[in-house]
Amino acid sequence: MSLRLQLVLLFTAVLAATLLVASALGLRIGQRSVEDEIRKRTVELASATTLSLKHSGTDDDQISEELAGTVRMHRGLLRAEVARQGALGIDADFTAARITPSGIVFTRWRGPSARVAGEVVDDPDWGRALRVVAPFNDARGAKARLVLVASLAEAERLVAAERKALLQVAVGASVFLLVAFWILLGRILIRRVSALQLAMRAVEGGLLDVKAPGPAQGGDELAYLSRGFNRMLAQIRGFNAELTRKIEEATAELTQKNRDLAELNELLVDARRDLTSKERLAALGQLAGTIAHELGNPLNALSGHLQLLARRSDLADPAKGQVATLQGEVARMTQIIRRFLDQTRGFTPTAEMVELAPLVDEALDLTLGVEARQKIQVARDVDGITVRTDPGLVRHLLTNLVSNAVDAMPNGGRLEVKARTEGRDVVLKVSDTGQGMPAEVKRHIFEAFFTTKPSGKGTGLGLAICKEIARALKGRIDVESEPGRGSAFTVRFPVGEAYPA
Repeated sequence: MSLRLQLVLLFTAVLAATLLVASALGLRIGQRSVEDEIRKRTVELASATTLSLKHSGTDDDQISEELAGTVRMHRGLLRAEVARQGALGIDADFTAARITPSGIVFTRWRGPSARVAGEVVDDPDWGRALRVVAPFNDARGAKARLVLVASLAEAERLVAAERKALLQVAVGASVFLLVAFWILLGRILIRRVSALQLAMRAVEGGLLDVKAPGPAQGGDELAYLSRGFNRMLAQIRGFNAELTRKIEEATAELTQKNRDLAELNELLVDARRDLTSKERLAALGQLAGTIAHELGNPLNALSGHLQLLARRSDLADPAKGQVATLQGEVARMTQIIRRFLDQTRGFTPTAEMVELAPLVDEALDLTLGVEARQKIQVARDVDGITVRTDPGLVRHLLTNLVSNAVDAMPNGGRLEVKARTEGRDVVLKVSDTGQGMPAEVKRHIFEAFFTTKPSGKGTGLGLAICKEIARALKGRIDVESEPGRGSAFTVRFPVGEAYPA
């Protein structure tokens, strides 16, 4: 829908509403004025008629003639009725004169007198009528009342005629105003808006050299809008030219940088590939050499001597038990080495029911020698419970943590090992009163091959393996440490889990 049609429809709606309200108010006021005038004339007529009835005596014929004269002489008067108090004061004598198409009809009767109020009533023959009640005293001094009923048809005819005239005037004025508004709107607004619209469509099509019509100075809001549109177009043309120049410069610069970046990227990929390969080779070489040299040869020698010792017939029974224990530990260490060498496939825990207390005792017995037990005070706090987990991994985990704690206290201290359950979790905590660690060391403590021990004292794999074990058990390991206040390692993992095979 066009702007012109929208404005015309809006103007039509406002005009129609205004005319309807004005016509309704005018007709209502006119009808009220005519009815008030009829009421005023009827009240005056009632006053004059009551004076005449006082002098007419008490004869019914005289009263009838007086009423007939009143009805006959006043146009619009439909009925005149007199009610007089009866002789006994019970009923009333009624005399009425009513105009009909055939003439004036008189009616007389006796009956009870009911209270009648002046108001607008609906007459069955004449329609809406005004009833006026005037009480008076007749010639005998008795109480009487005069009731006049005047027709309001004249008022309704005047209102209908006025309504018709107003409707004709309103229709004519509306048509004239609409035509005038349509013409003036086209000359004042629509032509200029259409020209501005054409300029905007040309800009949408990519033509930036157009110009919206309008005066260079002054004018109305549309003139200001046209000048603003032209200024905006001029700025866009300038921005477009500057942007085109900058894009061309940036494109050439970006092309050159892309070439340089491609060359650098190729060099970086090659360097990274070489570096990664070297790091892996170095790590694997150090790992293999450490395992083969540090563990392989001593374990083989130890295993051979234990086998020879176990075959001796003169070996006492307690010694045989100790030798069997040592052979089991050698086998466990061999298994640990095998797991470590297969670390690329990750740890695969096997769940079984196991007590925590023996695992803690084994880790302490294997780690603490006679000299260490003399210098280090050991505190053990273990729940006597049975959980479902992998005993080998838990034993390995505890052994590494206790060994690190002992190494952190070369001059002695306090070692505390706790094992308990919290809900469905197993919590293992190993704490010491050693040297502690600064934040920078603590940040890298679980990285492979990272160690703070002197050369030959450690490989930097213990805590890295502990982290992998905790992850395999679907748990985590945390460390709390401050320089000079010792360290505390806490491992938490769930119980009752079905580990994948």
